Amino acid sequence: MMKIRDLSYGLLLMVIMITAACDPGAPVDSKAVKEEIQSRKIRKVSASDIMTRALTTGEGIQAEVTRQHLASLLVGQDGIGPCDLQSLPAVVEAQARGIDVSRISLNPRRKRRPLDSLEVAVYEAFEYATQRQLKMVPSLEEINETTLRYWAPIFMNQACNRCHGKKRVDIDDKTLKLLQEQFPEDQSYDFEEGALMGLWRIIIPKKEIIKNL
Repeated sequence: MMKIRDLSYGLLLMVIMITAACDPGAPVDSKAVKEEIQSRKIRKVSASDIMTRALTTGEGIQAEVTRQHLASLLVGQDGIGPCDLQSLPAVVEAQARGIDVSRISLNPRRKRRPLDSLEVAVYEAFEYATQRQLKMVPSLEEINETTLRYWAPIFMNQACNRCHGKKRVDIDDKTLKLLQEQFPEDQSYDFEEGALMGLWRIIIPKKEIIKNL
C-alpha cells in the first residue's frame, strides 16, 4: 500500500510535471522539490520551546511598557503622568494579541481587590528574595492547558522617587497635593530605593506563542 508521505510526494511531482509541460523548456529543480516537501512537514513544538518563547515575550512586553510608562511621566503635570498602563501603546498592542498586562502590589496607588492566595504567595517569595538580596529572574507558570502567567518584580528606583518616595523628602508638597487629589486612597509611597514595589503579571495564551514559533 502506498504511504501517505509517498502519495504527497507523488502528487507534488505530478503538479510540477504538469507545470513544466506547459513550458517544455523549463527544467525540473529536484532540490527545490525536496525543499518544498520539507517545508510542508509539520514541525513539532516542545513544551520547552513554548516556555522559552513565552518568557522572552513577557520580558519584551515588560521592558517596552516600562519604557513607555517612564516616558509618559516626563510629559505629565509636575512630573505626574498616568499611572494606568492600559492606555499605553505596548499594552494596547498586547491586548490585541490576547495578552493581559497588569501589576499587583500590597501598597497600591488605587484601591483594588485584595490579592488572592496565589498572588500573596508569589509576592512573598519575591519579597523574601529581595530582603536577602538574592538574585531574581522573571518566572513563568502554567495556569492551565491553554494559558501561561509571567511574573517579574518591580523595584523602586531613582526615577520613581518623586511620586513613590518619602513624603516631603522625595515628594514635595505640590506633588503630594496632586497625588492626594488624584489618588485619595494612595498607599504607594515611602519606598526606599531597591525595595519591592509590586509585581508584573502578564497572562499569555499558549496559542499566541505557538503561532509565532
